[in-house]
Amino acid sequence: MSIAPARILDYLRALDGVTPSLWLTGGVAVDFLVGRWTRPHKDLDLLAFSPSRTTLQSELTKRGFALVQDGAWTTRWTFTGVGAADADIEIVFIEPAEPRTGVLVIPDDDNAGGRAGRYPLLPDSLDPDRFATLDGVRFRVCSAEGEWLSRVTSGDLIPGRTMEPKIGHDLDLLESLVSEARRGELLAQARRRRMSGSTSVRRPWHAEP
Repeated sequence: MSIAPARILDYLRALDGVTPSLWLTGGVAVDFLVGRWTRPHKDLDLLAFSPSRTTLQSELTKRGFALVQDGAWTTRWTFTGVGAADADIEIVFIEPAEPRTGVLVIPDDDNAGGRAGRYPLLPDSLDPDRFATLDGVRFRVCSAEGEWLSRVTSGDLIPGRTMEPKIGHDLDLLESLVSEARRGELLAQARRRRMSGSTSVRRPWHAEP
């Protein structure tokens, strides 16, 4: 089941001006980065820094959002301001790091299905001054480079995820924004992190020989 673009925009309008900062990630972020709707979305994915979790939860509650699932690194929310109260919004919490980035930490025995480990985002992935606009709505967004690399490595975060067609769809769009040379550099960096034990990398599903 997908969410209508108009409903996604209603959510983002309701989140406008929320402090601390939120960043679009996932499929909606890709559509904002390319400036058009390109595929259906089953939810709205956002990133926030983990030290802001309590403050953010309080502010969202005041704006009509309700917490329906509270996990170690991910939370799901409803918004009672538009239509039925479905858990359409996911917020993932990231440990802050410099410059303008963070680390996703998944604990052992994670009930969300993630593989335990520390997954560093690229530098500048969470630049507070990076915004994109779609259908007149402006919102903070993760970097195209970070979104691309997260999909290449997604099979290590959530086993089997690189086989999903939507991952290939997003990669095709993101590769129009990130040069081939830069993608090669990012893959080399990811492989070095894998060798050091920080994280791991796989080729995207549509690049397998």
